[in-house]
Amino acid sequence: MTTPPDDPISDALDCADAGLLARRLDARTCPPDLLGRLVGHPVPRLRHLGLTLLAERTDTPNAPDADGGQLALVAGLLPDTVGSSPEESLLLAGLHARLGSREPRPRLPDWRAAALPDLVRLLDHAKPTVRRAARDAVVAFGGAAVPALRRAEGHARPDRRPLYTEVLAQITDEQATDRQATDGQITDGRA
Repeated sequence: MTTPPDDPISDALDCADAGLLARRLDARTCPPDLLGRLVGHPVPRLRHLGLTLLAERTDTPNAPDADGGQLALVAGLLPDTVGSSPEESLLLAGLHARLGSREPRPRLPDWRAAALPDLVRLLDHAKPTVRRAARDAVVAFGGAAVPALRRAEGHARPDRRPLYTEVLAQITDEQATDRQATDGQITDGRA
């Protein structure tokens, strides 16, 4: 009597074989239950792989989104905890930023307790793609990122300070625009 071979994906997930999973899984075709298992996995490398697949799924052009398609699926799989590494936090922040305008809004982790200073440090990363993603993520935090940005700006070399000053200016401008929009709504409501 022989036993049938186990599913190689399930075996790789049980053994935390991130390499095999990364080679075999495609963001567009990965089943939602498997994505959920990856995102909630206790091994950080597998959680990071799951978040990367979710990010790729939201970046897929022409992804169907009618009646709660891909973006609703991603929003439902997002954890409400912070990342265990700066990279994981960056991926989570990017996903939350992309899905922030959707209703119902995804559950947000407690960003103040997160590794926000680590994300701010990524503004000075060697790779431009990491710097851009970090900038988007830090701006998405809004006012919560201001203390970490001011601290990093104060400790930065003079030639690197504009990195932090520009992001601070962008956050302040967005907050001022939001206040003006809110004030305009209140004024219009009374008139």
